[in-house]
Amino acid sequence: MKSLIKKALAAIGIRNKYDNHRFRKFSELNRKIEQHTSFSNDSSAVIVIFSKDRAMQLDALLRSYFHFCKNTIPVYILYHASAEEFKNGYKELISSYKDKNVEFNEEQSFRNDLVRVFDRISASKILFLVDDLVFKNPLDLNTFTSIDTKKYVASLRMGKHLSFAYTLQKEQGLPKFNKSKKYPDMMSWSYRNSELDWAYPLSVDGHLFDFNELKIIVGELEFKAPNSFEEALQLMNPLFENRVGLCYEESIIVNNPCNKVQLENNNISGEMTIEELNNKWLSGYRIEFEKYKGILNNSAHQELTLEFVKR
Repeated sequence: MKSLIKKALAAIGIRNKYDNHRFRKFSELNRKIEQHTSFSNDSSAVIVIFSKDRAMQLDALLRSYFHFCKNTIPVYILYHASAEEFKNGYKELISSYKDKNVEFNEEQSFRNDLVRVFDRISASKILFLVDDLVFKNPLDLNTFTSIDTKKYVASLRMGKHLSFAYTLQKEQGLPKFNKSKKYPDMMSWSYRNSELDWAYPLSVDGHLFDFNELKIIVGELEFKAPNSFEEALQLMNPLFENRVGLCYEESIIVNNPCNKVQLENNNISGEMTIEELNNKWLSGYRIEFEKYKGILNNSAHQELTLEFVKR
């Protein structure tokens, strides 16, 4: 039993000591999941997108989503505008998507607002996205959301060409892939036996989860913004790393870190400012997302040159 506890503690980032509070929290959440989560085989799903001060980039994500995806699903957006000019940017964006199945929720308190959004959702699966992502390859969401989330953590951001971890600026070895028998268009791998991005199941950049399971977890964790939310999720890594990873040979989405809006960590990014992009958006321009179609990025996050067209 002691060796099992040590293994679990090591998996959640603790070394050479017992963190009783953290381990108790993991154990408590794991029990709640086992007692209250009933995994469903149906494909009902929603997308939840996090956005801050990036109306133009969010527009590129939404347009690429509707362009590349078949059998689209409802989208819930939790957005924050830190100044009036960014709020004006979102006002223009919201008016552009009135005829789409997209719900915009202005953030007041990120954690409380996310819980409230979860309370209104009725679905079996959830796919998280962030606003500096774009879709670059076709996807049938009926097929993707039918994946068994009890056994698999499927990813849209991973692909066989991802040999570099941008956030750590390190080369990463590719895992041993197997052709999935149950999902023949996808490759499987072991999160537990991989490294860096390939060993990171609890990402909010395009990973598919069981909604009821995540609802229990979200209701118990403390966080203030998307980055601390993803960090808090890592408490449950010992549970999720035992599930099989699934991805397409070519990634479906790519994250373009051309700027930075959060203050929770020191992640690297490009130098195009959010003010510059918001001004271009309010001047009637948008990002030409189609130029990224089919690109073979070598990292899940990759700085890409932006081109603009008139709206």
